[in-house]
Amino acid sequence: MKIYDKEELRLWADTWKKAGKALEEIKRHKLQSYNYSENQEIIDSMLQFAYEHRKPRLTSGLVEQQRWFMKMRKKSGQIYGKCR
Repeated sequence: MKIYDKEELRLWADTWKKAGKALEEIKRHKLQSYNYSENQEIIDSMLQFAYEHRKPRLTSGLVEQQRWFMKMRKKSGQIYGKCR
């Protein structure tokens, strides 16, 4: 495995930043120029597939979020808002 110096890593990161911007522009252009009316049947079938294979939510996710917060709090050893 090659060890990269800071300059090589900076150049690599800069290249990907520029590439990311260019790719976002390509994506935006493709979405704007896409002929939705010509492909309506394909779009409808994709939406129908998603609808038929959906998994209904049984909760809002708030309970799970609170569970994660409690785990994080226990791991950090901090106790906030404890009633006395």
